[in-house]
Amino acid sequence: MSDIFQEVEEDVRRERYEHIWKEYGNYIMAAAGVLVLGVGAYQAWQNYDLSQRQKVSDQFRAAAQSMQSNVAKAETDLSTIVKDAPAGYATLAKFHLVAAYLAQGKRDPAIAQLRELMTSSDALISNTARLRLVWILADASPKAEIVSMLQPLTAADSPWRFAAAEVTAYIDLKDGARAQAIQEYQKLGQEAEAPASLKQRAAGIAEYLKANPDVAINTAVGAAPSLTSAPPAALPSRTPEPPAPTAAKATPPGTKAK
Repeated sequence: MSDIFQEVEEDVRRERYEHIWKEYGNYIMAAAGVLVLGVGAYQAWQNYDLSQRQKVSDQFRAAAQSMQSNVAKAETDLSTIVKDAPAGYATLAKFHLVAAYLAQGKRDPAIAQLRELMTSSDALISNTARLRLVWILADASPKAEIVSMLQPLTAADSPWRFAAAEVTAYIDLKDGARAQAIQEYQKLGQEAEAPASLKQRAAGIAEYLKANPDVAINTAVGAAPSLTSAPPAALPSRTPEPPAPTAAKATPPGTKAK
């Protein structure tokens, strides 16, 4: 008896499936076709996107290399990348474009570009731009203005606080507050959580200033980090470290340029 019931159940199930296929078979086939086309289109888009990113990568590399020989061409190429490239490459190109502007003495567009980058919702991008901008303005702007601009970087738990403190020490020394600047550089040189190269640089400047009390301020002052060289191909780590002082102006005799 159980075999009879099983056969009846199978017949009923088969008739049900046949009915469903007759009723909806065309829709099922159409849906399957759409799925196949969708997978194919997605794979095609992936291949296209990869080729476009490779193209932008090559353009970016060529523009960065042009910085060494033809800065004007690098500026043109970087401007094109800023307009046409995906967001990541466009952001990197903007930082390189700042360097290209400064290498040509175009201070105003460099400042404008950094102010734009400061509006980024990504704290890493905005803080990097802020730090670069204050170094550009440090020599000509009042201390109060620079301190105000540095304020977002100076929180006790901010990884940027040591870089901000170096700017402040530089400004104090530039403004003639030599003893205060020495104390600030010494403190930076002893900060356990500060980047190693920043600590070494600060300690070296402090030692030089103490050993040479009669040296003119213009000779002893460490210059702002160089902004004429291009930034790295990748944005800095979450514990950023400012660029080393330029060799021409800033590194005091007896200290090592980092």
